Amino acid sequence: MTNHYNEEHSTVPLLQHGKQVSLDFYGNRALPLRTGGARSTFPVLLFNCLAVLSLYGVSYNLVLFMVSKLGLSNAAASSQVSIWTGVHDFSPLLVAYISDSYLGTFVTTLAGSFVFFGGLALLSLAVLFLEHQDSPSLAVTWLFFVALYVVALSKGFVASLLAFGAGQFDEEDPVEAASKSSYFSWYYFCSSMGLLLAVLGVVYIEDRMGFSTALFVCGGAILLGIAVFCGAAKLYRYDCILTGNPFAKLLHKDSRSSLAGILWVWLGSVVYETMKAQTFSLFVEQAALMDTKVGGFRIPPASLNSFDPISFLVWTLVYDRVLVPVMRRATGNSRGFTFFQRMGAGLVAMTAAMACAAVLETERLANFHRQRGTIVLWQIPQFVLIGGSKVFYYVGLVEFIYERAPENLRTLGVGMVFFASSVGCFLSGFLVSITSRITGERGWIPRNLNDGHLDYFFWLLAALGSANWLFFLAYTNLNDWSKRKL
Repeated sequence: MTNHYNEEHSTVPLLQHGKQVSLDFYGNRALPLRTGGARSTFPVLLFNCLAVLSLYGVSYNLVLFMVSKLGLSNAAASSQVSIWTGVHDFSPLLVAYISDSYLGTFVTTLAGSFVFFGGLALLSLAVLFLEHQDSPSLAVTWLFFVALYVVALSKGFVASLLAFGAGQFDEEDPVEAASKSSYFSWYYFCSSMGLLLAVLGVVYIEDRMGFSTALFVCGGAILLGIAVFCGAAKLYRYDCILTGNPFAKLLHKDSRSSLAGILWVWLGSVVYETMKAQTFSLFVEQAALMDTKVGGFRIPPASLNSFDPISFLVWTLVYDRVLVPVMRRATGNSRGFTFFQRMGAGLVAMTAAMACAAVLETERLANFHRQRGTIVLWQIPQFVLIGGSKVFYYVGLVEFIYERAPENLRTLGVGMVFFASSVGCFLSGFLVSITSRITGERGWIPRNLNDGHLDYFFWLLAALGSANWLFFLAYTNLNDWSKRKL
């Protein structure tokens, strides 16, 4: 439900103390005891978990399906998946603009999720046809790619969903303000749970029962999420979209200052995402050259990535249930940690993960030359550090940008966080290419990593992370945000 008002003619004052007033399901001013708060976010969190499960249920094994059923080469399939990934990482920005400018977070989330479901339904049919064709027909191939990009473009509704959930809390209420800080952690906790379910459940269905069956399961999951989300409609607080230019706030000096601060912090997040991108590329290649047999079982190299969401889940519980209460008592800050303390700790953890990977690679190379193997489980510490860095830095970044963005542009701010991931992946690929070109065919990252020095590249990333942390530290000390317990 979205309410469009002209502020001059509305009988309900939409601004109070400079902030927009939330409305209930019936269009009246929302009452705190009846709407919003932590209880209204449970359906949002479950919906997010099911949405992430559905999205990653599509992306896993997509490249293998393109090779086996569409007849694409490995390079062509990889290129297609990379383009598709770039589109679905960019889509939150587009959806966020629509949300902040025209529809509001609730309607944008609902409309986007229905389009997402429609794309999944079309994709399921296309895959079902392809699985029963000896050679793919042109019409079905077109249907496959059209449906695939409908899914990618509509995926951006998760940005408006996150912002809608955050809008359920009153920042002026100390209890709700504390709950709001926890909300961001639990939102990404549920995202990690959805990712883990996709890895353990949907991928298993794909391997045993086919890609089309897995897609039908994903479609059912998103429908269930929509039903749960809509079923709690009377519990929510709804935003008001004021008529006129939605970017009018940018003209104010304070808003320009806030956006400038967000931009500088966002640029640092691109460096963070560049380091994080290694989990799906060089970490996997490193694991492939290690001893993957443990207790008579062979561990697929890419499966070590499952320790990322698992460690995120554990770190979230430790952060929210142990560290935050301790810091609240010590500092008097309702959030426990300030934004910059939290993000700074996350940057340190990510840099430590790159250093850990470098040390492991040095040891792996030494063992290779001694004709000894290195157990792949030694990669677990670097994934644990990355999971911890997400809890501190990534969640802190989302909360910071949401709080600092002008009220009418908060969803767009959240979309910027998703977009940083896309830019970081691009920069990671660019950095690998430049390093390979400069150091030569038998340099740091050759075709056979046993002949190279991947550890040097990891140390380069650790140095880049250290420089990013120093820049972050200097920038936060030069402005007055830290004095305001941000």
